This record gives sequence, C-alpha cells and structure tokens, in this order.
Amino acid sequence: MEEERESALVIVVDVSPSAWWRPGAPASIASAAGSLDLGGALDHLHTFLNALLLVTQKTKVGVLWLADRRSVPVPLPSLGSRALHGGGTGARGQENGGVLEDLKRSLLELYESQCVPASGEGNGGRGCDRGQPALSSAYSKSLCVLKQHLETHEEGVEGIAVTDDVDLGLPKFRRRRTRVLFLHASADVPSQYIQIMNASFCAQKMGTVVDTFMLGGKDSSFLQQAASITGGMYSNFFAAAVSATEGSVPKKFSLSTYLINVLLPDSETRKSLQLPRGNASTTTLKVTCFLTHKPLDVGFVCSVCLSIFNERIKTCAVCGTTFQDRRALKKKVLSRQQ
Repeated sequence: MEEERESALVIVVDVSPSAWWRPGAPASIASAAGSLDLGGALDHLHTFLNALLLVTQKTKVGVLWLADRRSVPVPLPSLGSRALHGGGTGARGQENGGVLEDLKRSLLELYESQCVPASGEGNGGRGCDRGQPALSSAYSKSLCVLKQHLETHEEGVEGIAVTDDVDLGLPKFRRRRTRVLFLHASADVPSQYIQIMNASFCAQKMGTVVDTFMLGGKDSSFLQQAASITGGMYSNFFAAAVSATEGSVPKKFSLSTYLINVLLPDSETRKSLQLPRGNASTTTLKVTCFLTHKPLDVGFVCSVCLSIFNERIKTCAVCGTTFQDRRALKKKVLSRQQ
C-alpha cells in the first residue's frame, strides 16, 4: 500500500448577503431541493470536515468565507496542527467548543462587522453593506495559503521540486496534493473574469485541483472553466436534478452526503468511481461582455487589458486605450514596409 502523502484542502464558502438574504426572509437559498438555510449549510460543512479528517490522517484543512467585497480566512483553533491557518501548533482539541463553534464564531464576527450598524440600532440602521461577491479575492487567497503549505512541506524527490511545471500526467511523487473546493451561490461578476482566469492558470501551474459545488441551482461559467483548466469537478446537482425529473423537486437531499461521497475523494480516486448526475460533462466556455454582462460567441478583445466587448469600440471602457481603425492601421503597416 502506498504511503499517504501530505495534502491540503481549502474550502471557500459563499456567505455573501447578496446570495443568502432576501427582504423579509431568513438567511436561505431557494434551490431545487427547497430552501437551504445558512445554519444548515454550516452543519453540512461541519460533517464533511469531520469525515475528511477521519478518513485522511495527513490532510490539512483551511476555510475561507467569501463575502461581499472581501474574503476572510477562518481561524480553526480546534483543529490544532491540522489547520492551514489559525490553528496553532498544538494537537487537535475541543477546548473551544469544536470546529462547528469555530465556524459559527467566525461567521458571526464577519456579519457583525459587515451588517450590524455602528450605532447598534438593529434593523433600523444601514443594514448589510452589500456589493459584489469577492470571488477573485477568495480564489487568490486560497492559492496563497496552499502555496505557503507547499513551500513549508515540500518534499524533494530526486532533486525535483513539487512546484515545478505541472502537467496532467504527473509522476507518483508529484501527484496533486492540494485542492480548492468552492461552495458557491452567487452569480458571476464579469469584471472579475481576468483575475479568475489568471488564478486558474496559477492553480494549474501549482498542480492544484479546483472543485465546485453550486448552491441554489445557479451556474457559474467562471468556475466551470476553472474546474476544466485544473482537472477538477464542477457540480450543479440541483439544476441537474430538476432537468432529469422534468421539473419535479427531489424530496430528500443531504448536502453533506453528496460532499462526502463525491467531493471528498481526490482526483486519483475519482477515476474508479461512477459519479452521479450533476457532474458537468460539458464546460461553458462563453465569455461575457464587460459592458452588457451578456454571454458572447464572438467578441472584441482589448489588446492591453484583455477586456471583452460585444462590439467594436474606439476606446476601451476599462483601461482607456484608444484603438486605431482598420484604414489607419493599414496605412501605418504599409508605411513601415516602404
């Protein structure tokens, strides 16, 4: 039996108020399986973490909250040395109430700083400071955490470093040992497309697998492409379940059961599994216009900042670059040739 190697997993959980809160309703997401509340999602996440730590003895875990306009790492002192950040150096313990209490405490602190008015007047104040979900920020932070882990626990084999160029056919001593799991619920933000694609290529370079489970049934073309680039899995179980049953709603669904059976195994183990419906077999490669936010089959790309537009424009709306028309460019080329 092959000896288990050091590995790491960062879970990015979308807790943005723009995805979970609706006026006059509790914190929940309307999905194909009914209403998934935020507290229930934390319970499922806690179950998944316990299963992961029980099955694998050399896996370190980190959790990041993805909120509006920012992302926050979650300290997990209960995990001790098995936490990627905020866990201290001691052994795993329950002196702080366990992992679930760590998650709830950190989430409460986040919402107090983001949603509770400074005057402390409850619902009569300004409410949550909503904005765009910081997906690119959370993605980049998760890769930074994993990069630090690789540098700390790098095991040189025959003089070859783990962080060298990586391809899909990795030797045994350079198999992918780092993963990012997104539990995502928000819609894509077109202005973050370049940052997310850059992070995906960085993850491919590191040999990091990016998996995604969509909460609420929405699709994310950005995370579909990230999974395709890194060899990970993109799952939208809720949307697939509705289409497979011709619009009917599955009566019973356990998020933790799905996570444990499908997303807990690593990329090598998944090759021996028969994956359920909801695993995307096709990837949406369409990009979105930076102005209209609509998907495009054919677009125009700025040569400076790589912004994408649905029609030819004279000046880039993102970086301000002025483009020459075809006639002026042709004259310039001909003058150089002469």
